[in-house]
Amino acid sequence: MAARYVVRSASINGFFAEVGEHAEPILREVGVDPDQLSVADNPIEIGQLHQMLALAASRLNRPDLGMRLAQHQSVGDLGLLGKVLSCAATLREAFAIAQRYMSLHSSAEHWQLHQFAGRVQVARVELGQSDHQAQQYHEMALAGFHRMSCLLSGEQLRPLRVTFAHSQVGPMKLYQQHFGCEVRFDQEHDSLSYPAAVFRRPLPVLAHGHKVERAGYIQAARDQLEENLELNIRNLITELLGLKEISVNSIAALLNLHPRSLQRRLKQEHLVFRDLLQDVRVNLACWHLQASRCDITSLSDMLGYSDLSSFSRAFRRRMGVSPAQWRQRVKVDAVAPC
Repeated sequence: MAARYVVRSASINGFFAEVGEHAEPILREVGVDPDQLSVADNPIEIGQLHQMLALAASRLNRPDLGMRLAQHQSVGDLGLLGKVLSCAATLREAFAIAQRYMSLHSSAEHWQLHQFAGRVQVARVELGQSDHQAQQYHEMALAGFHRMSCLLSGEQLRPLRVTFAHSQVGPMKLYQQHFGCEVRFDQEHDSLSYPAAVFRRPLPVLAHGHKVERAGYIQAARDQLEENLELNIRNLITELLGLKEISVNSIAALLNLHPRSLQRRLKQEHLVFRDLLQDVRVNLACWHLQASRCDITSLSDMLGYSDLSSFSRAFRRRMGVSPAQWRQRVKVDAVAPC
């Protein structure tokens, strides 16, 4: 079962400004009609976006292109997601909203929040399989999250640390300019860390709208997600991963549906819940095996399998090899000459 991972064209609304006369030829080269970028809600395939940014960064010799593009972003560029975010009372609430409704803007990633020792770590996880051209997009995504946090809070926030799963692309001084903190590479996650207190502080009054507007925006977001049942279920499974009890019943409750009603809708769309659950788990497993150093036993637990052997069997059924063999194969492919 292959999910389609797309990002709204508004996510790169600064592309023409940054790339100039090279923009149109690069777009056509990767199969994107330049007119697609003139409408904010046009979907762009994540693979095309990876290619586009990698080509532009290489040809213009701008290793920080992704981070530059993030500086063109505004909350309004997030469309309906931005309207829902603008109703949040704190950054923590804004994060919870973004986690639930991120697919309204991008179906290609998921964000997780971990709190420890007075810090909040916001980690980005790729939902589809990543590729060697994805670094610019990953850097744009983290820089974009940081920019939105600053815009919503009305403050020039400074992360405590930024980490990337990929190797360093450009000079360290460029990362320092964009993030203003320690930046590490070849780490387990793409992530930003902030003081926990920052996420608890109230957002400016103007940032969170009238209660009626809030209710209207959230209902509109729910309605839009409900139109795509498969995507909605994939989002919820991703949020709940790590819990052993993910089931039709638990997902139905979150969708305010009776389990039999959800089963009926799945059947109408020729979907099987067990297949969706396994697909999300294996896709995330592939990302972690490729992009992180997480050991396979911990990964099995993180993905909600009852034990390592259950994870290995499910992975082998889908990918044809064990998780350890798949990780080794990816490493070999990554160092093979072009």
